[in-house]
Amino acid sequence: MTVLNDDYSQLSRRERGKLEKLARIRAAAHRLFAKQGFEATTTRQIAEEADIGVGTLFLYAPTKEELLVLIFQDEVGRAVDRAFEHVPPAALVDQVLHVFNALIEHHAANPELARLFVKELPFADDRRHGVAHFVSRLYARLGTLFEAAKARGELASDTPSRLLAQNLFGICFQHLQMWLGGKILVLEPGDRRLRAALELQLRAARAQE
Repeated sequence: MTVLNDDYSQLSRRERGKLEKLARIRAAAHRLFAKQGFEATTTRQIAEEADIGVGTLFLYAPTKEELLVLIFQDEVGRAVDRAFEHVPPAALVDQVLHVFNALIEHHAANPELARLFVKELPFADDRRHGVAHFVSRLYARLGTLFEAAKARGELASDTPSRLLAQNLFGICFQHLQMWLGGKILVLEPGDRRLRAALELQLRAARAQE
C-alpha cells in the first residue's frame, strides 16, 4: 500500500512503525530475490535481512509467493502512477498503451520474478495486499481517459467506462501471460499485436460519425 505524505503524518506511531517495517521487508525480499533468485531465497534470510523475526515476517506475508505479490503490487502501482502523471495528448489508443507500456516495461525488467507474480496474482489475499483496490483504481483512472475521449468524439457517449477498462486491461494481462508463458517470444512497449487487439476493442465503442 502506498501512503501519501499527508496521510502518513496522520498515522499513529504504531501504524507508521508497521508501514516502515513493511517497507524493510519489501526491500529485503527484493534484494535477495534479485541477488540469489526466488527459489534459493528463504523466508529466514528475508527476515534477517529486514532485521525482524521470522514470526513477524509471517504476519505480513506467510509465504515467499505472497511476499512477491507485495513487492510487485507496490512497484507496479508506482509505475502506473508515473504513467498517469505523463499521459500524452494523443489518440485514446496511444494513451491506453502509454499506461499499459509502464506495466510491460516493469515486468520486462525481471521476467523470472514477473512470471511468478502473474501466476500468483489471481490467488493473492486481497485483505492483505489490496490487489482488488489497485485494479479498481486503475479502472477508475482509465475511465477519466475515456470520459475525455467521449468529449472529443472518440467514444460513444453511452460507452460503459468501467466495462471498457476491464476489457482493455484483460487484453493487456492476457498478452503478458502469453509472453511470460513463452507463447509470445517478444512483448515490447508498443507491440503491434497488443495495439491491434486494443484498437479492435475500441473500434466497437467508437462514436458513430
